[in-house]
Amino acid sequence: MKVIHIAGWSGSGKTTFIVELCSHLKHLGKTATVKHIGSHHSILSPGKDTTLHYKAGAEPAIGIDEEKTCASFHSTSLDDALNLLSDTGVRYAVLEGFKKRPFQKILIGDLDDASLLKNPEIPDVLAVLDQFDDWYTLAGLMKDLGAACDHGHVYSWTGYAPDYLHAVALCAHIEGQYMNDPRISGIRIRVQRWTSDDRYPVYLVLGDSHGNDLTVFSEVLDRISPCILP
Repeated sequence: MKVIHIAGWSGSGKTTFIVELCSHLKHLGKTATVKHIGSHHSILSPGKDTTLHYKAGAEPAIGIDEEKTCASFHSTSLDDALNLLSDTGVRYAVLEGFKKRPFQKILIGDLDDASLLKNPEIPDVLAVLDQFDDWYTLAGLMKDLGAACDHGHVYSWTGYAPDYLHAVALCAHIEGQYMNDPRISGIRIRVQRWTSDDRYPVYLVLGDSHGNDLTVFSEVLDRISPCILP
């Protein structure tokens, strides 16, 4: 999942830009937004059933009407929100606010900060989508591979690496070598950069085109092992 981070002062035009951007991104893949609400809070209508469910500890409390589904979570963690979006197969997550998070940013207005783009037009953003940061979860990678492989079995594994750059280089090399292997229907090996410590999750997802043959899966695991914590 690509994280497209939009930042700027209040009134700079962020929301207008995001609305236009989303209208284009939705044609390229499932698109979601996450906004940091700093000056006001979302309101759960007092006394309504879903509000009572939420206050009773439901996680989440979900309400479905004729037009939409609304979910309220107790967590206020951006990481939790991004994990949820990746798990559900979102391809582009557009963030508004969260200025302190070190993702590649698009700056709107006169905010002075490091950025990938500043006050761009929409085509400028679409031209560099591959340069925005990635956010990986195992479930998200399984959905991605499952969409590309319509037969056989899908196997998955998770480990942890102490050295992010070494793990990324090794996993990319291994994935490239197996990408066209006729014994498998697809492979994804990714390293999640965004962690709170020095243990970087490594995700392997492999599609077996023959069914119940773990030979290639075992081969790949053996080759990944030099970058994995014991």
